[in-house]
Amino acid sequence: MRLLGFVIAAALALSGCVSIQVNSDKAASPPPRQSSTATAAPVAKPIAKDGPIVIMVGIDGLRWDAIDRHEAPNLRALAKDGVRAQGLIPVMPSVTFVNFYSIATGLYAEHTGITSNLAYSRKTGRLMERGTHGESEWWGGEPIWVTAEKQGLTTAAMFWLGSEAEIAGYRPTYWYPYEHNKPKAERVTQVLDWLAMPEEKRPRLITLYFHDVDSAEHRYGPETPEEGIAIKAIDNNIGDLVAGIKELGLEDQVNLVIVSDHGMTKVKENALIYLDDYISLDDVMVPKFASASGPSGGPFAHIFVKDPANIDKVYYQLANANPKLQVYRRGHLPKRWHVNNNDRTGDIFVVAEPGWLIFARALTSKYKHAPKGMHGYDRHSHDMYGTFIANGPAFKNGIVAEPFDNVNVYGLVADVLGIIPAKTDGNLDSVDYILKE
Repeated sequence: MRLLGFVIAAALALSGCVSIQVNSDKAASPPPRQSSTATAAPVAKPIAKDGPIVIMVGIDGLRWDAIDRHEAPNLRALAKDGVRAQGLIPVMPSVTFVNFYSIATGLYAEHTGITSNLAYSRKTGRLMERGTHGESEWWGGEPIWVTAEKQGLTTAAMFWLGSEAEIAGYRPTYWYPYEHNKPKAERVTQVLDWLAMPEEKRPRLITLYFHDVDSAEHRYGPETPEEGIAIKAIDNNIGDLVAGIKELGLEDQVNLVIVSDHGMTKVKENALIYLDDYISLDDVMVPKFASASGPSGGPFAHIFVKDPANIDKVYYQLANANPKLQVYRRGHLPKRWHVNNNDRTGDIFVVAEPGWLIFARALTSKYKHAPKGMHGYDRHSHDMYGTFIANGPAFKNGIVAEPFDNVNVYGLVADVLGIIPAKTDGNLDSVDYILKE
């Protein structure tokens, strides 16, 4: 019985898009970092050491239909033999930090507080820059690894948003600080090393993250050969992971849950909306324009008005400024977006029409190169849909599921692991038909 970045700063990194085989010399992998602070809460029920294992794989930017147009035999095979959704509907805004953390917690941005890749807190006046990711104050909600650790399960993170921070007194038992250029093969090897541990130490939940598809799509655009090269490289790594699981004799115990944070759409030529054509940047703080790593633009912007007395003025200056720009006051955003957060949603929130980007003329001297692919638009735009593939003993075979919100993934993983979930914005009943009885 079931339990209830338009990143236009110089740092838009691109990885090598070649097939890399897993190094069989697993002893060469660096030891995982362990948490020394978390103590297990009383378990909700006895946890079998040889119970189900979930590996949650995050492939940044993998649009729901991308594997249909590129060579991806391993991902296709997992989808054909398991479950594949016709789209994983992202949380708004449809960007990486917001969505990978919402997948982990089952909560919308208004409840996690992660409202952007560069969240800003009006309460503290601080930006969520890279050096702050280990600070607990940014991360609301309860990630799936915290839920699992509380109930006596060992967990491990080969990167995932939020896994570097201690949340509610817990971290994954094994975890790494994010290293953008860590080779994909080494990531897979570390996962297999964890699976090879004795049962009493082996993680029951493992996360694994790849950024390469998103990087290729931003630079070259979706539906391009370069996107295909990045997908094929990661598909090879997925193949190595599956082969390693079989070699360890764990195929009847391991469930793969493969997700992406968002899709991608093509950027139109010269489709830029300059905010400083309509408002004075001296009156506002726009987090995207204030990052220490350099200003960036994108499809949306949180606008924090420095003097509350000027909120109406700035709103009306923008309200009918450009037909390609939707403009909302905080508290009046569409309910379907679930992004009204008192502290970290801008006084004014603007979103461009798909294919258009928001920037500032005053910052064009720092503009590096325009992306050809972008995400962050209305979460219900079909191009923003991500990927969901699940395969393993807990999932039915040959199921094509209707698109569903990514806040439901947390509940699915908790159910497979046999743990009691925290309260979420998801609805397990709407998706549990993909699970075996």
